[in-house]
Amino acid sequence: MKSLVIKNLNYRYPDGTDALREAALAIERGSRLALLGGNGSGKTTLLLHIAGLLDGDGFIEVMGVERSKKTIEEIRRRVGLLFSQVEYQFIMPDLLNDIMLSLSPFPLSVEEKRDQALQWLRRFNLEQYQYKSPLDLSSGEMKRAALAAIVSRGPDILLLDEPLNNLDKRNSMIIIDLLRSFESSMIIATHRRIIVEELATHIAVMENGRITGMYENNEKSLSPFEPLLF
Repeated sequence: MKSLVIKNLNYRYPDGTDALREAALAIERGSRLALLGGNGSGKTTLLLHIAGLLDGDGFIEVMGVERSKKTIEEIRRRVGLLFSQVEYQFIMPDLLNDIMLSLSPFPLSVEEKRDQALQWLRRFNLEQYQYKSPLDLSSGEMKRAALAAIVSRGPDILLLDEPLNNLDKRNSMIIIDLLRSFESSMIIATHRRIIVEELATHIAVMENGRITGMYENNEKSLSPFEPLLF
């Protein structure tokens, strides 16, 4: 089974801008796809459609579930989305409660949720900040906190929009090492070379709302993608 199948996806913003034009994509389970493209190419819009936050015309299937009004909530449960501006993802006033909130769909007692949330904070080396506001953390810590809340729900697909924004190489590698430890399929909208070199199993290129190429990342020269990386 493929993790994701998209066919003939179109979307126009209210101002008349065509953001997606017959976009098509398919990824295998366990793949980590680096989605490359210039600003305005449609990468974020595509991720928002997969996550069920936008609803353009076309076919989307997530883990064998075809998108429809009846299935959209199930698809949203199967997908975890990390925004490029992660400060907007936090709801609760401290890290512990933010992760406990992420665990809310599961039939757990308050104590069980607290114990599981602490386990996630330990895994992300954030336990010492459990009662701290996420907005008081450093950029790297905030990114890890947002990611911890997302993966604690056990999504089948992780969507990551520029996950290394504002991070130095050390903190970038911490995020990459954490992502490597998860079996979820991933689509990573990025311009960062280190994502392609250290994490991605596949590369897709997006231009003008379309996927114009998809390649296995088998250590071939990155020269065709140089204009899209830094």
